[in-house]
Amino acid sequence: METPMIQTHGLTKTYGHTDVVHNLDLKVAPGVVHGLLGPNGSGKSTTMKMLLGLIAPTHGDISVLGHPMTRANRAHVLAGVGSLIEAPAAYPHLTGGENMRIVARLLGADPEAVRRAVSLVRLEGQMDKLVKNYSLGMKQRLGIAMALARDPQLLILDEPTNGLDPAGIEEIRELIISLARDHGRTVLVSSHLLSEIEKMATDLTIINHGKLVFQGSQEELYSAQLPDVFIQTPEVATAVSVLRALQPKRVEGGVELSGLDDAHVADTIALLVAYGVPLHQVLRKRRSLEDIFIGLTNDEVASA
Repeated sequence: METPMIQTHGLTKTYGHTDVVHNLDLKVAPGVVHGLLGPNGSGKSTTMKMLLGLIAPTHGDISVLGHPMTRANRAHVLAGVGSLIEAPAAYPHLTGGENMRIVARLLGADPEAVRRAVSLVRLEGQMDKLVKNYSLGMKQRLGIAMALARDPQLLILDEPTNGLDPAGIEEIRELIISLARDHGRTVLVSSHLLSEIEKMATDLTIINHGKLVFQGSQEELYSAQLPDVFIQTPEVATAVSVLRALQPKRVEGGVELSGLDDAHVADTIALLVAYGVPLHQVLRKRRSLEDIFIGLTNDEVASA
């Protein structure tokens, strides 16, 4: 079994009497894009900062690249990690190339690794331009190049598409996907744009109020959440009456039902047929990540 790139046990951060992150067990497999999701204030950024040693956990254990993260070995562990937290830390009055040379000196990075980083983010032709004249997308790519300067196997990116236009978002998304798919990097990425995480991440962790709500692959998430069933019928009123115990929802062209497994769908169809309700089609509606996310976080709030 492959060693996780990131693993935490009981990770907790307390401010005053409030647990911003509570007893979090996080596991990130190698070679994937792993999405970290949660509402605003859920503890995503705090978790990322603890993983990078920027803030100390109140209690709990962190392992990064197979090594425990401690004050004594933090610098050694982080030599294999690149990060972009909030905005890229570039000097706007300097060129992209000058910024990369500063980063190389600060990190002791190999010049060839820096050149590869610039190439990976496709900024080779922009290194002589002042950063203040970069587009937002180019600034984000420069920030990712800085994160890649030491040729790390793990990238931790907090809201890398924040503030970008649709073209810039697509650009960063394709870059992140290619880093894992084509270059074997592991990327832990947070974003409030759920549709973007849905397109780029294979694995997901969802947290709410600092607590783990879900962890696993997208496929596992969708399998665990039964999609709604749409029944198309010209006799909506009759169908609603027959199925009233299932709390059907009237929609255009028919009704929708939630929480039915395949056996119950078959029973429902048989019931409607027995009552002479004409059926034009029956299908499951795929739920978006946003729908599932809202359901999970609302359920967690309701049960708290």
